[in-house]
Amino acid sequence: MRKAIFTFAIFAAVAISTYGQSTDLIGSWKDGNVGSIQYKNQVTGAIKSGRGSVFWYKFLPNGNYEFVGYMEVSMYNCTTTLFNEIRGKYSVDGSTISLDPARDFWKNTNSCAASGNKEMTKTPTKKSLEFVVKNDEYGNEVLCLTDAAGAQTCFRKEKE
Repeated sequence: MRKAIFTFAIFAAVAISTYGQSTDLIGSWKDGNVGSIQYKNQVTGAIKSGRGSVFWYKFLPNGNYEFVGYMEVSMYNCTTTLFNEIRGKYSVDGSTISLDPARDFWKNTNSCAASGNKEMTKTPTKKSLEFVVKNDEYGNEVLCLTDAAGAQTCFRKEKE
């Protein structure tokens, strides 16, 4: 009986962080892409991708999380960017992660129409997502998040 209790205690210590969060989530997770169409700056000669994006979650053992989203589109020597940074607390219940943001910052820029550039902090909105941590076809660890509408996005675990 003591051996079974000891084994369970070791398993529980591995699966749950000090703050009660699932250790499966702890770390940095990224998803992104770069478009295949490129543009050449006629003045400088620099070549740049026409579009790209990166989305990044970082889950800390203390129950805090960070999200950063960045998208960029270039066309006719004009570049538009959209940046979003969210910080807050998360909790896990089974396969559901609840995100409780404290800050939701947005920044939008356009290199050809600076008058439309803006920054704003939106009212944070709580949300719950279903999650699964698994291995992709290459053996890399991925975190797949599914929202209430059924849309799923998977993020690759970053090496620390």
